Amino acid sequence: MTNCPVCNNKVDEKAKFCPECGVELSKAPSERAWIVSMQETIKSARNNNNIFSIILTVGIVIVVVVPYYTHFIRLYNMDSVSWGLTGFGALLIIGSGFGIWWENMSINDQIEELKLGQEEAENKALKDEEEKEEE
Repeated sequence: MTNCPVCNNKVDEKAKFCPECGVELSKAPSERAWIVSMQETIKSARNNNNIFSIILTVGIVIVVVVPYYTHFIRLYNMDSVSWGLTGFGALLIIGSGFGIWWENMSINDQIEELKLGQEEAENKALKDEEEKEEE
């Protein structure tokens, strides 16, 4: 008896399909393929964080440079275009900050799922070894 890689149900070694979830056992994803897939997803999410960091930097530059360039700091006077650009920069800061937070939450969830999957794979390997020793 082996376990289905998808639902972990006990299946006969000669079975072509899992009786519980119906997955074709010869085409079911292996634990290793799942782990590699999760690692790639986490790497991709970290790249998104880099994009959000660039947007955050642009927002900060806009918020700092526009008022300085329009002499707001010296004369306390800005026209509507300058206020609009400064507001746009503030929106970039807020949006990218939210994006960074959201991606970090997503990465943390994926890392936890990956750790659980690796633990399950290790437990399954130990269980399979024990079953082989008993036979």
